[in-house]
Amino acid sequence: MGTMRRSPYAVLLAAAMLAGCTSSPSPSVTPSATPAPTVTATATVTASPSPAPTSSPAPQDCATFGTSAAGASSPDWASSLASGLWGVTQRVGVHECYDRWVLEFAGDGEPGWQVTPHDASTFATDASGEDLAPPLAGGASLEILVGAWYDGTAISQAGYAGPLSVTGSGAIREARIVGAFEGITQVGLGLDEARPYRVTWLEDPPRLVVDVFTG
Repeated sequence: MGTMRRSPYAVLLAAAMLAGCTSSPSPSVTPSATPAPTVTATATVTASPSPAPTSSPAPQDCATFGTSAAGASSPDWASSLASGLWGVTQRVGVHECYDRWVLEFAGDGEPGWQVTPHDASTFATDASGEDLAPPLAGGASLEILVGAWYDGTAISQAGYAGPLSVTGSGAIREARIVGAFEGITQVGLGLDEARPYRVTWLEDPPRLVVDVFTG
């Protein structure tokens, strides 16, 4: 009996069937990388130190100065007439412990002066002897005499161009040039009430200064 020859096609078919019965390996799965958790940085806030409290300056110790006597004057004031001085202006200022009145002059020399306090807002004028009218503002006054002309025209100098009256809201309520007679200028300071005062003569420029204590 002759040997049966297998067809090459049959051999190929058999091989294919055998391969189909063999299980295919599972495909390898590459695990996905787990994302690292996001870390949020928290800033550390350092509190700035509070500024040290600034203390307010202590109020100035307003010790009483000056005099409350019946009058004050420079030595031998009536004979100290400065014929080379003439008035320029007057002004009133407010300071921590006192109000200040200034009568400023031009020229040379140092005049004598006299200050008399009054418990009223009027006093006798030097030229006529009659009471000052109208009265000064306030309830008391200082009568000031200074040995120099406030108006320079009397000594052939420039005429006084400053204010004849100045008002204030503190202890000095009014400063008024009353007039001049025989080389002596008269000024009235109206005060809110009777107060201690001091008088000073200053230079550069020449000026008479009266400080009224306010405390």
